[in-house]
Amino acid sequence: MGKSGQAQRKVGPVDGRTLAERVSAFLRDQHPLKTALCVEAETNIPANTVRKWLEQGNAPNGPAYDALVQRYGAAFLCRVHPDRADAWFVDVARQQEQERLERAAAAIRQQLADVLEGRA
Repeated sequence: MGKSGQAQRKVGPVDGRTLAERVSAFLRDQHPLKTALCVEAETNIPANTVRKWLEQGNAPNGPAYDALVQRYGAAFLCRVHPDRADAWFVDVARQQEQERLERAAAAIRQQLADVLEGRA
């Protein structure tokens, strides 16, 4: 027999340690250099707080988590909750990524046109 509540943990909310690891990985990917300072600049979460997440494995509290969601959006939620493939934010993240790629493609098409017309 398994421990009481064990199955619930498998499908329930992510545990604090895993949350901390996923948040840290996301933030380091977004800001490989001076991570804590960059996050502070974008979210107003104190850099010392962010350093605790990164260095000590602490998870953000509710208001800090909300600030991260507000700044980094659906991509953040997808990285922190990869097991939620059915969640609303997966579709939003996909749409945002598509829009980003379409902007990048348009910029490349313009650069190519400039080269072909001798403007670059």
